[in-house]
Amino acid sequence: MRKVNRKSIYCLSAAAVALLLGGSATAATAYKSISIEVDGKSQLVKGFEFGTVADLLKKQGVQVGKDDLVQPTVTKELTDGTQIKVKHAKSIVIQDGTHDPVSVNTLSDTVADVLKELQIQVTDADKLSVDATASIQSGLTIAITRRTQDVQVAEEAIPFQTERQPDANEYTGTEKVLTPGVEGKVQVKTTVFYENGKAVDRKEDRTTTAEPVNQVIAYGTKQRPIIVASRSGENLEAQKSMTMAASAYSMPGSRTATGGAAGQGTVAVDPSVIPLGTRLYIEGYGYGVASDVGGAIKGNRIDLHFDSEAQALQFGRRTVQVYILN
Repeated sequence: MRKVNRKSIYCLSAAAVALLLGGSATAATAYKSISIEVDGKSQLVKGFEFGTVADLLKKQGVQVGKDDLVQPTVTKELTDGTQIKVKHAKSIVIQDGTHDPVSVNTLSDTVADVLKELQIQVTDADKLSVDATASIQSGLTIAITRRTQDVQVAEEAIPFQTERQPDANEYTGTEKVLTPGVEGKVQVKTTVFYENGKAVDRKEDRTTTAEPVNQVIAYGTKQRPIIVASRSGENLEAQKSMTMAASAYSMPGSRTATGGAAGQGTVAVDPSVIPLGTRLYIEGYGYGVASDVGGAIKGNRIDLHFDSEAQALQFGRRTVQVYILN
């Protein structure tokens, strides 16, 4: 049997290990092409020894913070063809309604994106200080005006009007309701608009739900009768009373303006004041009928006929109360 030299075996093993180690070192120091994109701007870096992502970024002067995005992770060893992406967070201020302003760092691209990222709900009624599609820039302030409204509905009365109409069958001073008045109704809808809790506008809508019904009242125009006590104690019903200047005359048997014979009770009047044929009662004289006229009898004057001249002279001239009988 052939013997192998132990020394030769040891030499062969050492050579193999050296060969393997030399291959690894060559791979680590091999020529590499690395792509770096920082906030959308790309560059290609080529070389031999780059180490990790963090090592290359430091070498290139690219600073990153805890809120920034780095892909792949900063501890990853670089190999040929590695693509590094860095996106720096932008510092903005959010002012939501009446809340205190809040400063945040965000990787979002638009206003809409950052609101979604922060789970801030914005309704169609709310107002943004910048458009939702606007790009995020460092130092940007996004103010949200919260718009709300309060609606109150109330009912108001519409007063009815009163109509008055004469009634010749009723005495003066009397009234009666022909149609009762009914108030109408109007619905008042008041909307108050608020911005961040402060009232900024007010709108009122009025809708009539029931029209008012006018009240109709009839009032009497018929003159109340005047009750006069005659010299005989009889109660007489008169429709009118007049104060007049009275004179006396005596012409028995003469013809009156109405064609009758003059006698006791014949009274000469102004027909424009007391129509001929009117039944009268004159204080201090008694019953009479307006049946004659006279040239001097004008206005509130009357001339009373007596059966004798002596009676006429005794009566003379005086002021009397004349009642127009029914």
